[in-house]
Amino acid sequence: MKKSLFVMLLGLTACFSKAYAEVDPNFYIYICFGQSNMEGNATPEAQDKTGVDSRFQMMACVNFSSPKRTMGQWYTATPPLVRQGTGLGMADYFGRTMVEQLPENYKVGVIDVAIGGTSIDGFFTEKVEDYLKGQADWFLNYYAAYNNDPYGRIIEMAKKAQKAGVIKGILLHQGETDNGQEDWPDKVKEIYKRMLKDLGLRASDVPIFVGETEYADQGGACSWHNHVVAKIPEVIPTGHVVSAEGIPGNGVDAFHFSAAGYRIFGKRYAEKVLDVMNNPDKYIKYYTIDERLTGSLSALNGKNFAIINEAEDKAFYCLGEQELGYDNCTQALISVNEAYLFKISRVGSGSGRGLKVVVPDGSEYQVGGTTAYLNSQAADGDCCFINGLGPSGQRGFDIQDGAAWDIQYVEGKGWTLLNKGTGKYLKDAAHPAMYDEPTYFTLCTLKEATTTGIEDARIKKSDVREGIFDMQGHRVTQPTKGLYIINGKKVVIK
Repeated sequence: MKKSLFVMLLGLTACFSKAYAEVDPNFYIYICFGQSNMEGNATPEAQDKTGVDSRFQMMACVNFSSPKRTMGQWYTATPPLVRQGTGLGMADYFGRTMVEQLPENYKVGVIDVAIGGTSIDGFFTEKVEDYLKGQADWFLNYYAAYNNDPYGRIIEMAKKAQKAGVIKGILLHQGETDNGQEDWPDKVKEIYKRMLKDLGLRASDVPIFVGETEYADQGGACSWHNHVVAKIPEVIPTGHVVSAEGIPGNGVDAFHFSAAGYRIFGKRYAEKVLDVMNNPDKYIKYYTIDERLTGSLSALNGKNFAIINEAEDKAFYCLGEQELGYDNCTQALISVNEAYLFKISRVGSGSGRGLKVVVPDGSEYQVGGTTAYLNSQAADGDCCFINGLGPSGQRGFDIQDGAAWDIQYVEGKGWTLLNKGTGKYLKDAAHPAMYDEPTYFTLCTLKEATTTGIEDARIKKSDVREGIFDMQGHRVTQPTKGLYIINGKKVVIK
């Protein structure tokens, strides 16, 4: 019996090991979504139908009959990539350019879910039912291909893709239907945040790339939308704009690019992705301690400050939604994170003080429509910000369970954070306010770091042997160009 159990467990271990081994860290996967230009509006020409490198793969997000493809399976990325009957789009030459530029042992895959004519609202699952009321039959058929939930299909396919490779970015082209809507960047941000949360991704690992619409001098009717596209980097720290300047339209309508235009645009997406990947220091700002705040609570009034454990070189920051992060300062105090600053405010009618989360522009961070307060507990497993019911049933300041803090400065040691609801001290994000002994924090303002610690020496890939890690701490066996940690130091590999 024991022997049979051992053999069975051994077999299960082998199965799990095999499944784990199938995740290829050199298989870079990109989620693509949007409307007709991402869907592919141009008829593929002879040069587009042949010679596609098998290292460029597409996951079928619907069932195709011609060519025969099964939803959820990978295929060489010969157009059409989205649905049967769609054409050439920017994802085609995005992928082709990527595999041309990456080392030969790397692959690129795309998950492309797009619907011609859709508003950005169509990617909010909860809005689809109302959005589809009164729409034309042809439009309803497009949605039906995704079971009336294109966002849900993206997540479903992306989870399958994560069993094969690593999601490295998100590509969006949409806006003609929402031309110039001022709240469009905020909607994009919300979808992006949902994708990251639903797929267990970090914004710093998975940037989003948003393409402009056709310029007026190329015949475009929606060029006004580009002024809101330009706001994407302001709203999303890991958001990047891909220019459509000079890319030719199709000469038939005022909304779509030509086949030649899609080739150019796809290449531009790839060039931007590669530039961000290979030159992170060009796009990322690192922050360090400026003024250490000491003394009484009055020293904190009117200040936006970081909470740093200098003994461990760690700081608190916002991962997104309700998740509080606690990581080394280089990772925590970095411009691609959603928030890493706090400020104090009075909570309720008592003497309790709250620690509000604020974004770098100084505005208060919102969770579920309410201001985010640092909480004392993990309310749903990963929540360290207030987003629930208070003692009297209202949304907001949950004083009894952890929104109020006794903030004290100890001369020569630093600040302690004692939660008034639990009577315990804060130490880290994983176990908030559950310690009997205090941890001493530095509360300080920040300034941009004059150096990120990157070594000036640039080394060749051929000179690298072992002990290479990416900026997220993952071991890398075949580094491309970019920023890595080697022997405990940041190094640029050229």
